[in-house]
Amino acid sequence: MISEEEFATIVDRLLEVGVPATAVAKAFTIDPFVVRDRQNELRVEKYGAAELSEAMANLQWQALDQARFMIHEAPYNVRSRFVMAILSKTMSLTARQSPETIGTMRNELLNLMGEMAGVGDDDLAGADPDAFVASTATDEDQDERPDD
Repeated sequence: MISEEEFATIVDRLLEVGVPATAVAKAFTIDPFVVRDRQNELRVEKYGAAELSEAMANLQWQALDQARFMIHEAPYNVRSRFVMAILSKTMSLTARQSPETIGTMRNELLNLMGEMAGVGDDDLAGADPDAFVASTATDEDQDERPDD
């Protein structure tokens, strides 16, 4: 004969390997609600939530925390790839947005990018935009053909 503690351990192990709660309850002729409650307790211990949607919400919040950390603290090349991935996804989503929503998102994104770069609007206000464009004399003449 096994003890109550050993029986509880057997039930827990069956639930942990994926045996459905109703199957465990039927196999041992115990109340299915008791087995489901124990299954929920095991899930809370393991995942922090009994419901899958709640666990996924927790993961999404953790992912957001990690993303924010990466944007501000990761090495430059990792940040660049990460930001570009976000921008790419944002661009695909904005195709379905209203012009007002797109404008708001664009402003928020520009503010975020400015914060990341440590550049404010005042820093760029007096800058000459031509200073950021590389050119050579041959670039301007490339479409012209020499006279024969």
